[in-house]
Amino acid sequence: MVDLYCIFNPYNSPPLFSDSKIRVLNFPRSKFERAEFWYRLSFKKEYKYNAVIGTPFEGAFLAEKISRRLGIPFIYLADEVFNTDLKRHEVPNYKKLKKSDIIVNQKADASIALGIGRYEYQRQINRLPLDHKYFVIPNSPSGRSVRLRSNYFRDIFNITDQKPLILFIGTLGWNLAKELFEKSNQFRDKPYHLVFHSRTLGLMGTEIHPFIKLSQKPVPSTMLNYIVSSADVGLILYDKDEKAERENALTGGKIGTYLKNNLPVIAGNVEDLRTIEEKGMGVYISKIDEFESAVLKIADDPESYRRNIENVYSAEYDFSAFYKEFESFLSNRIH
Repeated sequence: MVDLYCIFNPYNSPPLFSDSKIRVLNFPRSKFERAEFWYRLSFKKEYKYNAVIGTPFEGAFLAEKISRRLGIPFIYLADEVFNTDLKRHEVPNYKKLKKSDIIVNQKADASIALGIGRYEYQRQINRLPLDHKYFVIPNSPSGRSVRLRSNYFRDIFNITDQKPLILFIGTLGWNLAKELFEKSNQFRDKPYHLVFHSRTLGLMGTEIHPFIKLSQKPVPSTMLNYIVSSADVGLILYDKDEKAERENALTGGKIGTYLKNNLPVIAGNVEDLRTIEEKGMGVYISKIDEFESAVLKIADDPESYRRNIENVYSAEYDFSAFYKEFESFLSNRIH
């Protein structure tokens, strides 16, 4: 049995699982919720956990307390790595929280990082000892890179021609996405279609764009591969001038999602993303003005990019292959 504690909100769809052994529960935040949580943990057999995994900040803090209370392994999952000099104004008492986060990570039995470069950054920021146990597990789905048969975006936007469809998953909160949004405001007819899909309600504004199709209705996670496969090219936009994006870009979730669905990608402009072009999985752009030429380059021979993606995905992105080592570690630690 696996319990996944989430903070629910009206803007994102909650995760759905067909496996009845996975329960999705409310993360305890209020005094009443915390009291109820600790009561269940103390007196209910179905909540006697064998291991706990937590993400920063609140998840890791709670996980470390559970670990101490029950005497079970605690794994710190660094889904993001935060530094005190980053702009995190939306988090009250951020620097104080970060100090506690460093201590909690150091206490963990092991860490899970989304990439080796990401772990090296995490080790530096959280001052982890050289012998700290860690596992690299990519931020991507299990299985081969396969493009499903899907016309999702062409159907909902009534796109009947065969021009390539370029997909960006994200919001206008990303600098390069906003720049492309603004520069394409004068576009009308182009040899491609451009779709922006947001999983979060309300972050695209109310503006009607004359060229970009805006998909603003969140979809269940179980449908993600289906809708992504209806595109022809994936768009990755991280800004090299933003430190948080420079440090975390290469392990962004949208990368694994595009590649899982066998989409060649256009990536820019963080230097680490050059590896996408070096491995033949897409085209790197240093500025938004190069976007259209990148689209045309991929359109000339999309199949060669897809073949390269299949090979690289199996070796470097398949979640299940990387998970095995962590699974073995956890099995040995659980009593």
